[in-house]
Amino acid sequence: MSSPNDSHSGSDLLPRFLASVTQFVSSQPVVTLWIIGLFTLFSALVTARFLTFKTDRSDLIDSNSEFHQRWEEYVEKFGPEADIVIVVEGPNREAVEQAIDTVGAELRSESKLFGSILDRVDSDRVVSKGLQYLTPVELEKIENELDESQEIIEGDWNLAGLNAYSRRLEQLLQYSISQGDPARVDTAINRIELLANSLHSFLLDQNEFESPWPQIVSRTELVSQEAKSEYQLTPSGKMGFVVVTAQASSNGLTGKSESLNRLREICSETAEELSEVEIGMTGIPVLEADEMERSQIDMRNASLISFGGVGLILLLGFRGFRHPSLALIMLAVALVWALGYTTLTIGHLNILSVSFAAILIGLGIDFAIHYMARYLELRHHDEEFHRSLALTSRSVGTGIVTAAVTTSMAFLCATFTDFLGVAELGVIAGGGILLCAIATFTVLPALITLSDQNLSPQRLPTPFQGTLLRKMIRRFPALVTILTLVAIVIVGAQGFRLADGEIESIVEYDSNLLNLQAEGVESVELQERLFQETDGSLLYAVSISDSIEETRIRGEKFQQLDLVARVEDMASYLPRFPASETNLLIQSIHLRLSRLADLPETFPEINPLAVGQTLESLHNLVQSQTSPSADEAETRLDETLDIISTMELPQQVEILSAYQGAMLSALHAQLKKLKEVSDPSPVTPKDFDPAIHRRFVSDEGDWLIRVYPKEDIWEEKPLEAFIDQVRSVDPLITGTPIQNFEAARQIRNSYFDAAIYALVVVTLILLIDAISLGPLCVTLIAPLAVVGFTHFMSQHAGEESNIAHLLALYTIVAILVAFVFDFESTRNVILTLLPPIAGGFLMFGIFAMTNIDLNPANLIVLPLILGIGVDDGVHVTHDFRLTRGPYETSPSTINAVTLTSLTSMMGFGSMLVAAHQGLVSLGLVLVIGVGSCLFVSLVTLPAILTLIDRGRSQKPEKQVPPQKTEEPPEDEEDVVTIAFQNSETFGDKPSDDQ
Repeated sequence: MSSPNDSHSGSDLLPRFLASVTQFVSSQPVVTLWIIGLFTLFSALVTARFLTFKTDRSDLIDSNSEFHQRWEEYVEKFGPEADIVIVVEGPNREAVEQAIDTVGAELRSESKLFGSILDRVDSDRVVSKGLQYLTPVELEKIENELDESQEIIEGDWNLAGLNAYSRRLEQLLQYSISQGDPARVDTAINRIELLANSLHSFLLDQNEFESPWPQIVSRTELVSQEAKSEYQLTPSGKMGFVVVTAQASSNGLTGKSESLNRLREICSETAEELSEVEIGMTGIPVLEADEMERSQIDMRNASLISFGGVGLILLLGFRGFRHPSLALIMLAVALVWALGYTTLTIGHLNILSVSFAAILIGLGIDFAIHYMARYLELRHHDEEFHRSLALTSRSVGTGIVTAAVTTSMAFLCATFTDFLGVAELGVIAGGGILLCAIATFTVLPALITLSDQNLSPQRLPTPFQGTLLRKMIRRFPALVTILTLVAIVIVGAQGFRLADGEIESIVEYDSNLLNLQAEGVESVELQERLFQETDGSLLYAVSISDSIEETRIRGEKFQQLDLVARVEDMASYLPRFPASETNLLIQSIHLRLSRLADLPETFPEINPLAVGQTLESLHNLVQSQTSPSADEAETRLDETLDIISTMELPQQVEILSAYQGAMLSALHAQLKKLKEVSDPSPVTPKDFDPAIHRRFVSDEGDWLIRVYPKEDIWEEKPLEAFIDQVRSVDPLITGTPIQNFEAARQIRNSYFDAAIYALVVVTLILLIDAISLGPLCVTLIAPLAVVGFTHFMSQHAGEESNIAHLLALYTIVAILVAFVFDFESTRNVILTLLPPIAGGFLMFGIFAMTNIDLNPANLIVLPLILGIGVDDGVHVTHDFRLTRGPYETSPSTINAVTLTSLTSMMGFGSMLVAAHQGLVSLGLVLVIGVGSCLFVSLVTLPAILTLIDRGRSQKPEKQVPPQKTEEPPEDEEDVVTIAFQNSETFGDKPSDDQ
């Protein structure tokens, strides 16, 4: 029985057009193939000349996105090159430092390949400006000290002798006591104690000299030491790092670059030369290159397995070699067309859209299988060759076109999403599917004509028919329907839970890109070890400021955040106080020290008696004080005097003269060192190693702040918390963590939105295909009033309307209206959507039961399963609509749906052998998804249709009078349906290509 809206009872413009095209192609196969060959050659040439590849992850993001515009601004100012981290591990600090020096020297010798080499912090030019790191108060103190010693600086070294210095200390203490200034008293006593300890130690051992002069440049010495060469090592000294950027960008689809290749050679050669150390590489460029290289190897291996597996399935399904070969040739031509189409529309492939070939292989071959199965079925019913091709196009052509359009629209809906990578994949895959459908009606009939036109039906293969399954469904449709629906509900429900009154998915989304990498990849393991050893991440957020003052303020705010481990910026390398506050003081100090005289060849003669008297006076003066320091100084002075008194005069002169010489040399050395760090010219970023200042200050004067996380932000929850915190300080912050977070959220939302949009569009297309023009207009126009009213009420309430909700509302109302005007056709539309909806529900349940999560690699399962499921549903329901008499799924439909699903499962399942975990997860979820849709399409849906057919066959008004076999049918299509009705099997006829 047929419904009123079956294709054969309504307008047959599309079937007639497809039949006409097929008749022309089969009558002129050589001419057709020549035209197709020229068009294919043109597509290949255009592709080879103009198609490019974009392997950067940032190419997947819409350039209009605010967060991506901030990233591009950062890249424009500071360069696109991310740091490569060379990790050196050895038994001790010396071995690690030697390896770092060797690697650094090799990198610097190849400047065309490597830039911004940071193996040591080497800023010698900053040493001469060390005073600028002191506070104004400390500088004033130094200036006062120099003011008191001005005569000594200018050459009167007699004033710095032992006796003279002792008298100065005595006068300083007397004056401080008279002024009643405890602070100055303590200062004087500390200096006396320093002199007493120094002299006492020297008298005991002339090889042990300690300077008696106060260290007025101690902070400067510290700064100078920090500014000298320093390796980047862990506290243990057994792990060190060299940071470098690659100058040569990646070439081609593999993501490899000359810089990375050479860098691996340098690391390998150095590790071989210095056998004690191990050298590895990590960093974002290395992680991405390793991922791309591994995935390319895996895809190549999977393609070989897929090709062989699909060929084997077609061989078993069609029981011969010839017809599977024709289908694969047609698919190859369509793929070349798709490449040309991609070149003309998009112009490039990215790391997501490069998978379009796998998608088209999985979906495009379906059209050829459906076409070939029906053609062979008709030939086995002794139809004439050219007539069988025309009837094939008339019977399954509508289903192929409907499936192609709905599947194409499912992908094209991705263009409405925010994620550019998904949108481009949607355009390429959507257009490619339509090209596969065109090739099915042009290339395939021409190839079949050249192959089969002189063959008798007895020499053609007999495809798989699914006889047992068809009989089971025909005999027990109610039982099969109930059992399968119950199973789908029970299993599918495992994927969801009820929490706080809302239904939530148990299947989670894993955004950690490291979990997609192959196990055992060196760069991933090094990154994890590096994080553990240093509590540092390779990922960091980037904040850009306009001035050093703003950089310091913002850096301090970042450092106060709980989730921030450390902050790096150029301001931390520069003096804390601006030159306007310190420059005059430093100029004064520099001017005084510029007069520093050399030490005299002979030092002032020493007078032991005078020295003893002065030290005795100091002893008595200190003895009058009661502080601990005074007690210590008094004790040391007493001991010193006792030692001197035991010596003969010549010995006293000799030892005290030696001490005085060492004392004057120490003062001169201290003043000289102070002079060396008193350069008054301001410290600038260019005083530092270019590898440092280029990373933190742009040529335009922008200042960069790197904010490192305390936790591992490859995981989504720590990443989101970290981003929330750093955005509280700088809402415009960017960097790889923000890019990863926003891109992962965009790709997740884009796939889900694309699936929703596609479901809405596919439903509307199916309604347009099923309902006649008059009711269709009402069906499409009536819901606009409801949607418009809902939108108006939302606006009136001050709420923003959700586009997805409005589209869903429009679709639901359209279906309800369509049910009123044409119940049977609308019911068929809903049943067509049963495989993707019920199959998807079943798929999520299996995911939950097997602990499979969605991730950025396998989210493509959503539009793919919708396309594959709708494709199966369209062919099964079209088969139902074409059937006259009691319904039973036709052998060609069973054969085609089974083969298309199995070939898709084989194609995607071949990825399970991959080492790249992203490809493994992609293959696994697609095998489960396609298998779920296959189960619903072959078992549940035919059983439901069989029940519907039995119900409608009991109504007398819908019975069709039996046709007279002696009268020819009025329509060519009736020949097909009558033949199907009168035959259950094709007959087992031998094939010449078995």
